[in-house]
Amino acid sequence: MRFSVLLILCLFALSCARKTAPQPTTHTANIREVTLWHSYNNAETRVFNSIVVDFEKEHPNIKIKAERVPFDGLLPKLTSATIAHKTPDIARVDIGHVPRLAWGHAISPLDSYGASKDLHLMLSVATDVARIKTPHDTSPRVYALPDQLTTVALYYNKKLLAEAKINPPQDLADLLPLGKILRERGKSYKAFAMNSSLWWIMPYLFLHNAHILNHELTRCELNTKESVEAITYLRRLYTEGTEAGAWLSGAINPDQGFLTGKYAMLLSGAWNLQTFKSVPFGVALVPGNGNLRSASNIGGSAMVVFSASRVKKEAYDFLSYLVSTRVQEKWIKETGQLSVNNDANKNMASFFSNELKTFLAQLKYAKPRPQLPGYDALETIVAPYLYAALDGSLPVYEAMRRACLEVEHDLLQ
Repeated sequence: MRFSVLLILCLFALSCARKTAPQPTTHTANIREVTLWHSYNNAETRVFNSIVVDFEKEHPNIKIKAERVPFDGLLPKLTSATIAHKTPDIARVDIGHVPRLAWGHAISPLDSYGASKDLHLMLSVATDVARIKTPHDTSPRVYALPDQLTTVALYYNKKLLAEAKINPPQDLADLLPLGKILRERGKSYKAFAMNSSLWWIMPYLFLHNAHILNHELTRCELNTKESVEAITYLRRLYTEGTEAGAWLSGAINPDQGFLTGKYAMLLSGAWNLQTFKSVPFGVALVPGNGNLRSASNIGGSAMVVFSASRVKKEAYDFLSYLVSTRVQEKWIKETGQLSVNNDANKNMASFFSNELKTFLAQLKYAKPRPQLPGYDALETIVAPYLYAALDGSLPVYEAMRRACLEVEHDLLQ
């Protein structure tokens, strides 16, 4: 069955459920109860629970009933809950799933409650994540409030680079010849390792002014001159011996190779700061390309309010409280993480390591994935063609041409 047919069925189910879903939230005489599903880890949950307690003290008429659920299986659980009319009022979801929920009428726009003012407090890329234009919208509307945003930067092994007498590259042109330099200097490790999925190659696409889809989400642009140049560059990294082929089937993956000293550099996120602590690493911006100083992709999570909720205002009040400067300062202090709130990051800068400061700077160069309901299917379609382009099974343009034909046939019609 084509991906587009599956998507339509999913959206139809969500739309029907929205129209008929009874209220899942219980009320007492003066208390408005808001149910919330989240997926924070143990340390984050402790901080989040304390934020909930603080909010309830300041809003005695609102009770937050928070439930921790597994992050990986959340979307199927939400789909089932929608069909069964048992959605929560709020859920924390992957930002890649927000368009699907919005297009399917499962979640409610938040503009009328004042969400735009919350976005003004946030990292600029948060607006690109939160605002979505669906077929039933005349213009983009705010369907989510991001609570955590992540991006990737360049990790490098200080010891290995010092031994080879090379510096972290600041430009893609500086990265390309490093394989030859390492061989000439008798080094057995590879300069760079990469993942090859669409999400992971987005920084290189952006650095070549390339796009995955056009703005209207009606045409695939992976076969354009700019996209082909970006992927051809990655192919050269591999064939000229700078990139390790870490994306090949059966190869040592980038994280493991970096930990064991087989790879000197890779792109990864702040989530690996603790994982890589046994390596003498530094973090730098993703190397730029000519006039473009850097670029990166964006990941993370956002809070959404479900259409079936009868306590949307109370749900929004909690989300607005959660992303406020004062609460996000608490989040930074007690988790040691970056915040989505600009002022909180500035006010608590002394709590950040140099590495976290680099990730904060990298977020200024981050761009979102396409706001497509079938983004997961897009990744699935494109993956084998990217592999074929990188390993030489197909010429780069031909691989991307075929990928675009399939994307347009199965997802964009």
